[in-house]
Amino acid sequence: MPANSVIPPSAMNPTAGLRRDTEVSFPDGNAIVIAGDTLFQVYNGMLARHCPALAAQVHASAEFISGCPVVRVTDTPYDIRQILRVDNPTRPSADLQPFSVLAAWVRVGTKYDMGKLVDHAIGQLQSLFPASLDEWDDRDGPEARHGFAGANAIEALNLFQATKRFEMVPAAVYRCCQLDPAVVRHGTTRADGTPERISRENIDLVARAKERLKEHGARMIEACEEEFEQSGSCSYRWGFPDGCAEVISHLGYTKENGKEAWRDGDPLDAHFLEYIDEQEDGEDYESREDFADCTGACSKCIEEMHEQLGDMRVVVWNDLPAIAGVDQEIGDWSRGV
Repeated sequence: MPANSVIPPSAMNPTAGLRRDTEVSFPDGNAIVIAGDTLFQVYNGMLARHCPALAAQVHASAEFISGCPVVRVTDTPYDIRQILRVDNPTRPSADLQPFSVLAAWVRVGTKYDMGKLVDHAIGQLQSLFPASLDEWDDRDGPEARHGFAGANAIEALNLFQATKRFEMVPAAVYRCCQLDPAVVRHGTTRADGTPERISRENIDLVARAKERLKEHGARMIEACEEEFEQSGSCSYRWGFPDGCAEVISHLGYTKENGKEAWRDGDPLDAHFLEYIDEQEDGEDYESREDFADCTGACSKCIEEMHEQLGDMRVVVWNDLPAIAGVDQEIGDWSRGV
């Protein structure tokens, strides 16, 4: 159900054509904020607590409706509603918020100097757009908790560039690279239906970044074929002279099981790491006869491959600021840790 109701139009009614918000408005409020086609009637004191900069504009206004000072803003009704919903913007609730709400807090909070609210929102968004590879690999949980969808990366990229949160731009550009090119070109919509598009410059940036990521993926595939090797302390050499060499060779040359994502421009995709784990034999062999049933590699060789592939992924991660065009703006990148 929409959180507003239509005000009947009247030739003598200055609110004709506007909708009165019913979620965060009060009939006896003494200040009015108009955003788009929506009228928010609030208390001066409440507005001063939520957004002092906006309250100051109301106080200085020369426009009145029903005796209440009025300020008209260019923000969307959805965004204004989100800041008015917060009980205490200087100490926001620790509850996890949807991506759309966090984005509104950053947009409006930055515009109206609501530093505490912005910092709180950025703190939650960092789990979706981290500056370390370890946190990137753990992002599935935050995506679900914040209701994040892939196309939200377009809104995020615009938001982080506009607010100069350069440390979050690399992950946003990487996410945009995983979208359908048509979505990158034509954009998407925010939660309230507002169109969200990236600039021509950013469309070109994402296209170049995608090609760089494909190059990384191709090099990783080639490196697996040429550099994968078993551990110097392979546990299975007592059973066969070559130990785990055959399994290692198979893993190096396989073209699928996660590697296909690398070739398509997602070299940080971790499915191949999971596939490697599945190749661990995981048995304790007490005799050569038992060992004849071995179908995988020993834990030491699996660990060695993890380290080798981990090094390849760190190379990609460390290149992301340059790929995203913000390497000069970011003073400290986590270097994959």
